Order: sequence, then structure tokens, then C-alpha cells
Amino acid sequence: MAKAESNLNKQLVSLTPDALIDLYEIDFSSLQPNFEELKDLYGINVGAESVYRFCPMINGTNPVIWQGNSYQPLPVKMEEFEQKGDGRLPRPKFTIANPEGIFSKIIHSNQDFANCKITRKRTYARFLDSENFQQGVNPFGESDSNSHLPDDVYFVNKKTQENKNAIQFELVSALELEETFVPARVVLSGYCNFTYRCSIGCGYKGLPIETSDSKDLTHGFAAKQKSFDLSSQSVDVGRVEVAKFGSVNGVPEWSRYGHEYTNRRWEKGNESGNLGYNLGDVVKIIPRNANNPYKATPHVFVCVQTHADASKHHPFFSKDYWLKDECQKTIEACKKRFTDRSLKAYNGINSSNPGLRFGGFPGTEKFPIE
Repeated sequence: MAKAESNLNKQLVSLTPDALIDLYEIDFSSLQPNFEELKDLYGINVGAESVYRFCPMINGTNPVIWQGNSYQPLPVKMEEFEQKGDGRLPRPKFTIANPEGIFSKIIHSNQDFANCKITRKRTYARFLDSENFQQGVNPFGESDSNSHLPDDVYFVNKKTQENKNAIQFELVSALELEETFVPARVVLSGYCNFTYRCSIGCGYKGLPIETSDSKDLTHGFAAKQKSFDLSSQSVDVGRVEVAKFGSVNGVPEWSRYGHEYTNRRWEKGNESGNLGYNLGDVVKIIPRNANNPYKATPHVFVCVQTHADASKHHPFFSKDYWLKDECQKTIEACKKRFTDRSLKAYNGINSSNPGLRFGGFPGTEKFPIE
């Protein structure tokens, strides 16, 4: 590392330094619930990579390669890094080209990239990977992936401009990031701060119970509703066969080709046979690319309207066809999921009482906030 610092310092004080290369990374791994969604809704295939890499400079017709990663040529600009004398933190503006509106489609399905991380990397041309140069030979000498300026890391606060040519975002530092608190948990008496269904904190793994506005999801939606015999080894819940004590593990993942429950198992459709979904079907969507465990929790939905073409009714957007299982964050909602034995076919509780996983602090109710 000492050699890398020496190489970098020589360029910083040189009277004729090489070109300074700006490289940008947009990491939306904490936002994208399912990359298949972009294919289904917009026909965009972004691949399995959840980090976009761009460089405002071109290397002929090839991407710029740095530290083994390819940065595609695209007009990108990041400005207003100035430090103000009044102590306010800078809020840079990040502008990226929007060719054919492709980024408009991507950000619309990802909450306008709110809270996603944007990193600016800077290095000199002589330090780029050897693959950037003809015949893989660096004319400046030896490439050095460790010689670079410190990364500038910011997070998207909001989208400030969007048109057919470009999209602009306002960025903030981690200290100003939305939903970031110090201390991490806010003391509230009657409200649970835990992320629903997250393995950290909540831990609920049962079947759907109700929507955020208290609409019951345990009865009334099954196409062939059966009376539940809790003494049997299995029950049918919305055409989903689950163990005696319910679990979301037996719920299939939503597919653009639909599913059909036959011979005590789920059969997935395909391009030649789209099965759709029926009233009462229960599906889940699991974020595959989220690095944040709080963003990687499964989303569970109940079908409330039969449809033959599943690709036209994505659960995230078709509220007339799907209802999402959500928690109201109250003690009563927590009881339904962890202690209500009348719902044990859904919440999965057994003879041992697991107790509430309520993330609030009921004992503080007698100390009102003034």
C-alpha cells in the first residue's frame, strides 16, 4: 500500500499529471425486490448484477475497466461537493443520461432510487487495468489498482429532475440518510419498530393474517374453502397445503407464468402454458439481491381475483388482484401472529408459547413525550 500511496502522490504533485478518470457506481441492491419484475413489466434485462457502473469518458467503443470491473460509457455528472462554512453538509447533484427513457423505467420500479448508494471513484489514467490499453500493455508502465483517491460515498435523497434526456438526484451523506436514527431504535410504547417478517427482530414466518388496514386474509379467499380441522396433519389455506402448524416455507414464489396446485404439489407454468392464479392462491416474493437483511424479507400476497395471465398482474402493482400481508405494528397485531391459538393453522404456534416479538416498549407508556 505504501507503493500505491507513493505513486498517487507523484501524480498529485506532478506539473503534468495524467487525465483524472471519474468512475461512478449506483448500488440499488437494497431496493430491488426482484429483477424479474423489470423483465415482466418493461422487458428490461439488467442481469444479476445489482450495481450499475458508468464512466463519462470513452475508451474507443469499449468500457473503462478498473479493479476488474467494467464501467460503461455514459454521460454522468456529479457536482456541488463544496463544504460550507456554516457547518452544513454538502448535498451533491448527480445527473445521469436517460437514453430512450430506460432509466425512467428502472427507477419507477425502484422507488426513484431513494436511499440507494452512489459512489464516485477517481484515479489517474496510468493506473487503470491493463485491459484498457492496446494489446493489454500499459504504456505508462505498471497498472496499480490501489492507487486512487478516496471514494466519495453518498445516498439518494430524492429525484429532483426527470426528462427524456437526463435524470437528476439530490444526494446526502450517511448522516442525513432517511430512516437513519441515533440511537438505532426509537423508544415508542405502542408501536413496533421491527421490520415485518425479518429474521432480525420480528421473526414471523407464518401465513398471511391481515392487510395494513385490518382486512382479514385468513378466510374468504379460498376458491374451494374447507373447514379447518386443526387435529389433522395438514390444512388447506387458500389452496396452499401447509403443515399442521402454518409456515410460509410451503408457499410458492410468484411467477410470471403462474402456478397450479395439482396432486398435492405446485406446478409452475411456462411460456407455452401460462397457468395464471386463482382466487385464494398465496404467493411470496423474496428479494434475491438485497445485501441488507431488513430489505431481504419475503413479501407475501393473497390472490383476490382470478386471472389467466400472471405477467399482467404483478403483486407489487395490481392491488385489485393481490392483497399484501402486512403488520399494523401494534400489540394486538403481534398477538395474532405469535400467541393467538385460534389462528395456529396460519401463524404456526405450537404447544410451547414463544411469547410476543413486539418491538415496542409498553412500559414507557406512563412517560409521555412532551
